[in-house]
Amino acid sequence: MDTKPINQLNAKLFEYARALDATRWSIIRQGAIFGVFTGWLCMISYLAYSVGFVFGSLFMSHKPHHSLSISDILVGNDTSVNEPDVWKDDAESSSNINGDVEFDNVDFIYPSRKEAPVLHNLSLVARVGRTTALVGSSGCGKSTCMSLFLRYYEPSSGRITIDGRPITDYNVKQLRENIGIVSQEPILFNMSIYENIRFGKVNASREEIEQAAREANAHHFIMQLPDKYETVVGECGVQLSGGEKQRIALARALVKKPTFLLLDEATSALDNVSEKIVQEALDRACNGRTTIAIAHRLATIKNAHQIYVLDKGSVIEQGTHETLISKEGGKYQAMQITKPFRQRFVFLRLLSMNSPEWITISIGCIACVLNGSAQPLFAFLLVKIIEAFKYCSDSERRHHVLIASLLFLLLGGVVFIFRFFQYTAFVISGSKLTQRIRSKAFACLLRQEVAYFDRPENSSGAICTRLSSGASAIQEMTGTRLGFLDGINIRKLNPQWVRSQFGLVSQEPILFDLTIAENIAYGLENVPTEDIINAAIRANVHQFIEQLPQGYETKVGFKGSFLSGGEKQRIAIARILLRRPKVLLLDEATSAMDSQNEQVVQEALEQAQREDPNRTSLIIAHRLSTIRTCDLICVLDRGHIVESGNHVDLTQRRGAYYKMLARDKLQ
Repeated sequence: MDTKPINQLNAKLFEYARALDATRWSIIRQGAIFGVFTGWLCMISYLAYSVGFVFGSLFMSHKPHHSLSISDILVGNDTSVNEPDVWKDDAESSSNINGDVEFDNVDFIYPSRKEAPVLHNLSLVARVGRTTALVGSSGCGKSTCMSLFLRYYEPSSGRITIDGRPITDYNVKQLRENIGIVSQEPILFNMSIYENIRFGKVNASREEIEQAAREANAHHFIMQLPDKYETVVGECGVQLSGGEKQRIALARALVKKPTFLLLDEATSALDNVSEKIVQEALDRACNGRTTIAIAHRLATIKNAHQIYVLDKGSVIEQGTHETLISKEGGKYQAMQITKPFRQRFVFLRLLSMNSPEWITISIGCIACVLNGSAQPLFAFLLVKIIEAFKYCSDSERRHHVLIASLLFLLLGGVVFIFRFFQYTAFVISGSKLTQRIRSKAFACLLRQEVAYFDRPENSSGAICTRLSSGASAIQEMTGTRLGFLDGINIRKLNPQWVRSQFGLVSQEPILFDLTIAENIAYGLENVPTEDIINAAIRANVHQFIEQLPQGYETKVGFKGSFLSGGEKQRIAIARILLRRPKVLLLDEATSAMDSQNEQVVQEALEQAQREDPNRTSLIIAHRLSTIRTCDLICVLDRGHIVESGNHVDLTQRRGAYYKMLARDKLQ
């Protein structure tokens, strides 16, 4: 880039502006086409409902003797999951729910995976007022035990008792009111921090909520937020980091002062300092409570009164930490030996830059609201049709169904139109904002002195990346966020070519309700089976898949609900290894795994980084052993980089990184 001749500056700027203008129109056309496509899909679905109800009314008119009600078809229920009336009023009162928790020869098979038993002849006892830990490799049934205790499912055989009384004798609602749970993947709702914590106890006072936050080491960071406890965390807590979400979930569990406390890797997402403080808080919270803890990192359950080692759904070892670690050749000792050392104002300013497009943005917002209103109207029409099928005569039924079906068609057409306006309007406003920001950034670069471009951080590649990715990120803040009002995440529906170059393995793996093979090959076409198997082998998940009755054709359920956390994570890693991305993003990718699998998968991830010399890897880590070989390590504190360098340099400086190493016991 030649910046010396002053008379060329305007020419360069105008040339860049013309190039941006061509790109902008390409993006607008793409957004308009996508709006037509999604609107067409919605209209087709409404058409299918309309035709189906019309034919259904005709069939029922010709077969009045058919005993099956249409409402039974539309609102079906799988009685095999929870057969008993779990909300019965004559159950045991909550004040009497206490005592030893015992699993007595429990067998369990998920209703959708009847060929693969999860628990087999499982027997264990969690003593009242004591801490009981469950450890084992991924998929051994640890989380399933908690699901059974919470009565999400009923055992296939055997029984679970509290103080000798079958758990089925207790009122489910009151039982769960006595249980506090902190899971591996914290779930927060799109409301304030205060309301999220109050979900643990609806009638909790302000003092109780703040005290629970202090016990969970969350009060300090909450008070640093502009709106403090009134800060809205976003959908699924997207505005917070993984550790912050986990601490709020922990506060929610503690606010109810539960009789039973269930901890499923409760500190897996926390950094070393927070983990130590929260672990101490958990130890205090466990006093006087019956606690069941699931752990992969054995250091978190060393003080447990009883530890059960599970393998393939059965207990193979039990005892305290000292007795198990001294058992030669035992599973627990092997896990310990192989355990590796792991370790508003800007937005308003952006909107002001988008102010010339306020009419376009308003049209997009109105279209979003109207699109969102389609679902309540759909539900209303569906109820009317069900009533017509259930209570009306044949002639009345045909009349009501015909009118409702026509309204379905009309609603589909309206949604089609407003989907087009929604996507087109936001793409227009977002692309213009992107063009405006890129032009301003380029003009700012042209005003710099020549020495500015001689610095390594201002190389031509770095400047190009800054001009392209920075403005695109801002476009997502305005375009994608505003385009989310109708409940559809357009990033998932329309993956861009740029994003196909990235491979992300996050703390909370995302799987789809497809087969394992389809999840691994998701987003790719015509992938050979050999490549899928090879990726699974490198992610250390092939052996587990082969043990399933349907192998790679096994359905994983919604968000991978049929798999354990470690199994989901390994499948997500296999998916990334198959794609061979140019940029690899790892956000605590092995945090959900047991120590043995973690070590193997960590080696696979490091090998994936070495496969392509041109591959860029960005790693987020709390366990410092996972990033010791990185070319550049940046230490962040409160949003600022306080240190940067490689492992050796940072260790020799004895600064923030060295202190973290000392806490992590790596020295």
